[in-house]
Amino acid sequence: MALGTLLVDTGGQQVSITPRSWMNGTYFSHFRRTLLASFGIDAIHTFQSRSEVFDDLGVLQETIIVSAINGPQPDMIRLSSSVDHHDTPVTRQVSAAQVVTNDFVFVPASSQDAEAVKWMDCARYTLADLGMTVSTGRVVDFRSREYLAHEPSDGAVPMVYPANITRQRVVHPRDSVRKPQWVRATEPMRTKFLVPAGTYVLVKRFSAKEEKRRLVAAVWSDDGRQPAFDNKLNYIHCAGHGLDPEVAAGLAVWLNSKPVDDYFRVFSGHTQVNAGDLRQMRFPSLDQLRRLGQGSHIHTENNPCGHLPQRPIR
Repeated sequence: MALGTLLVDTGGQQVSITPRSWMNGTYFSHFRRTLLASFGIDAIHTFQSRSEVFDDLGVLQETIIVSAINGPQPDMIRLSSSVDHHDTPVTRQVSAAQVVTNDFVFVPASSQDAEAVKWMDCARYTLADLGMTVSTGRVVDFRSREYLAHEPSDGAVPMVYPANITRQRVVHPRDSVRKPQWVRATEPMRTKFLVPAGTYVLVKRFSAKEEKRRLVAAVWSDDGRQPAFDNKLNYIHCAGHGLDPEVAAGLAVWLNSKPVDDYFRVFSGHTQVNAGDLRQMRFPSLDQLRRLGQGSHIHTENNPCGHLPQRPIR
């Protein structure tokens, strides 16, 4: 796409079929700035089913068609969506401000997508604003086999995998997990790969096929033992240490809610949840998160945006 823009005259058009992943995240930020400095997006088409269109090519990412014009950004952008290339597309015209921002390119292909983006206006803070950050789990299990164990022993601490998260709870140990769920906390494992004991919010980097949500979060809490988190998990922490338990519970409720999951699908073109995506997302205030996390049930009056599903805090 970048090379193609060098060949297009003023007023000329470039149409590209690409993975959607360039539209957000830090990895493609320089490319986005370069492209949008001289080109304006005038149309985007999305496919609702990746397998129906590109199954024979083994495409793993969500794929889009983007039309861009060499010149200023048009005021309106045509968004269209279809199941596959035979289906009649659903088309809508939206303001460019709803699609192109300073940081990302959103694709609210449907009115429901647009509502998901608008709903998130109530969240104004990044994790950094709240004094938190997110990291990827430190342990790559196949590189650490000599430290892993199937049974607990003296000095062993929990090894937590995505499979330990079920129904938005962390279950450890879990009988159905066949991998070794314990780590012998000897050096260098203790200093390099374990995190301090405390409360963390775990977010799956990859969602299972049977899961309907892209965002799957749960709270890990243990004040006595240092846990080890698998590399296929993201964990939210405060300067490398655990979180306030009520804030952690509120974060898990927020991330597991349908409106936030709907927004994330519009916001992110990845089939996985990257730590960088979570750093860029917006969240409620600390006070609002605490109120979300208080008690055994979440009541509507404590919801910062309203309409979050009520669910127990475990």
